[in-house]
Parts: sequence; C-alpha cells; structure tokens
Amino acid sequence: MNTILDEYKNFSPIAKWKILLLKYGVKFEPLDLFNKVSNIDAYKVKWRVVQPKANGYQVYDISQDKTVIPSEIIISDGNTKSVVKLRYNEKSPITIILNENKICMKIDDKKVDINIELVKKADILKEKIPYEVVKKDVCIGDYIDIVGVDRVSILFFEGCFNWLAGKPCKFCDLHPKKNDDNTVKPTLNNLVKYNFNVKKWWNDSKEEYLKGLEYSLNKIIKENKLNHIHIFFMAGNMPTNKDVWDIAEETIKYLSKTIELQKFDNYLNIAPHDTLDRIKRIKQMGIKQIQYNLEVVSEENFNNTCPGKMKYNDFMNKLQEATKVYGKGNVRSNFVLGLDSMKETIEFANKIAKNGIVFDYSVFQPKKCTPYSNKVAPDFEEVVKFSEELVKIYKKYNFKPIFCSLSSRSSIVNEIMMQYSN
Repeated sequence: MNTILDEYKNFSPIAKWKILLLKYGVKFEPLDLFNKVSNIDAYKVKWRVVQPKANGYQVYDISQDKTVIPSEIIISDGNTKSVVKLRYNEKSPITIILNENKICMKIDDKKVDINIELVKKADILKEKIPYEVVKKDVCIGDYIDIVGVDRVSILFFEGCFNWLAGKPCKFCDLHPKKNDDNTVKPTLNNLVKYNFNVKKWWNDSKEEYLKGLEYSLNKIIKENKLNHIHIFFMAGNMPTNKDVWDIAEETIKYLSKTIELQKFDNYLNIAPHDTLDRIKRIKQMGIKQIQYNLEVVSEENFNNTCPGKMKYNDFMNKLQEATKVYGKGNVRSNFVLGLDSMKETIEFANKIAKNGIVFDYSVFQPKKCTPYSNKVAPDFEEVVKFSEELVKIYKKYNFKPIFCSLSSRSSIVNEIMMQYSN
C-alpha cells in the first residue's frame, strides 16, 4: 500500500519534504508539545490558533488559545537545507514529536529520515537599543524581524487598512497583535484616534520609530555573520496609495542616508505607486526590486477575493508602468497559488513574463476564521507541475526566484531551480 513516503520520488529529499509539509501541514503529539519546551522563547513560534476581529476600525487577535507551534523549521539531508513555513492541520498524516529531546517527524509509526531544526531567533534581535537612541526599554527585534535564516524584514507599520474597513483579502488572517502594548511600530489601530488623519498619525510616531529602525538595521548589517542577507521592506494597505508611499519613501530616504541599500539584495513589497516619480526616487535610493501583489489571476476572482484593492485593470497597468522604470525582471507580483485554475495561472505567468514581470507565489492554505477557511488547498501534483513550468519561464527570461531556500518558506521554486542546475 502506497503512503505519502512514496510521493515525489523523482525529487531531491529536501524538495520532496518541503512539498509534503506544505501539502499536508503537520500535527503535534501531544498538542501542546512546544509549550513544554523549556527554552522555546529562544525559537520562532506562533500561536496555533489566530482569530482576528475587526471592531471600530481596530483589529486584534481575540483567540484565547495559548498553544504555540513552530512558525518555521529547517529541513536538511546533511548537505542541503531549506526553510519551511509550518501549518497546523489536525488531519495531517505527518506528526511532529520529540524523541530524546530531538525533533522528529513520523508517518503512522514510521520515523522520517530527514533532519529537522527549529529556527532560533537571532541573538542580535534581543539586543537592547541604547536609551540615547530611543528613550524606551526596547530591543532590535521590536523594529526588525528575520524570516527564515537571512531575510531581514522591515514593516513600516502594523496592520492593513483594508482589514479596518471590513474589506480584507478573503484568504488573509493578518496575524494581528493580541493588543498593542507590545509594539513600538506605528500601528493602524491608532488611526481612528486621529480621525484618520494619516499625516498627523505618522508625524506623531515617526521620529522615535525611524531612529530605532535605523539603529537596528545598521547594527544587523554590521554584525551580519551570514553569507548574504535579503532586505525586505513591507507595508499593508492604507486609505490611499499616496498615504502608504509617503511613509515608504520617507522611511527609505531616512535609512539610505547611512546605509548603502544597493549593496544588498532588497525588495519593496507595497501597494502600487501613485506616481512614476515615486519609484524613480526610491530606485535612486537603492531599492533594487519592487513587488505589487495582485494575489489572483482572473479579474472576476480578483474582484471577489480582494475587495479592498484598486481596480484590476489599474493594478495591471501599474505593474506594467513600473517595468518602464525598473526594467524587466525587477518588478514582481505574488499570487496565492490554487485560487485560480493551474492552466489559467501558467498562461498568466507566461503573459506577464513577456512584459518583464516576475510571477512569485505562496501556496494557498485554508486559514481558520477567514472567508476562505473552507476552500481546499490545491492539488500538490499540480503545484509541482506548475513550479516546474514556472522554472522554465524563469530560465527563458533570465528571472531569479525571490530570496533563497533559507528564507523563501512557502514556495518550492528555489529548490526546483537548484535541482535543475545540478
């Protein structure tokens, strides 16, 4: 009788297990396994259950569940490593256990022969920021996150206005804070207190935030012990695209005065520009690639899935406009793979590639407490075939996958590119 161990035999062990973990998710034995690990705070974990609730133009996680699970793990076969984003699935055939204090996976009662590591929080994130920089008891990790091993993520502010306005993307669970007491970043939950005056809200927050952010990024760069880092700037949506670009441009300009951003692999993931002059200026500041996430392929599906975003045709035009400034291969768009048919999706990936736009993806996984919680995850045989076709497109147009295997958690393009190049 075939089991999931027999699946994807033609792939390297790392690619195979990344596919399987994304496909099935995992369960834990016992359920609160990682709550009982004494030093779990040293590792990257997340709440097993998230329940975002919008009320009065504020969004908080109201879940009372206190079970934590690893947010990501590193799998390796002794030679190659890859990071994988974990998803809890009570019906998964894959179980994570502790065996003599070592993390293991099993299927039925058979142990899986693959090395698994929790991803440790970088020590530098715990480092305190001097009081003369920020007059609060804060650390570098309050301003910057490290995703996987080497993706330095910078969030301009907490939250997304589409959630506040009751028009979130239907697959998104946002992962809001349980409260705002533990954030030093500007938070959109406070925007209502300013009668939605974005400029006043930002001006009241920015001085301390920018100082702390600049110090933190400089410190990470100077003490970087990795072979490389990816710097990933991100922003949720705001009442207007001008609002979010005002903040992004001011922040990047502030950082670029002391940091040569062009030395690093970097990206700006943001709502489409309001004017072309914006992206001309941030390109001069050292931003190498920009990313506008359309999320779904077809116009009808886009209108239904992402009601808070700009009109589909306007979005497509903005992507095309951006290539005039950044050139082909430097403008990206991420898609939630599985929300459109694979045939339509690969045709669309080919279409935008001809126009110089790079198709990225994250595999759709149904998330509880979202409108799409009952949708089915895509058939992973199709995901694999799609990824192989996408790699062919990348090779044809000389595109590169986003990030690398140690920081791209929900895609297998890096692993397949690596396999094809061996």
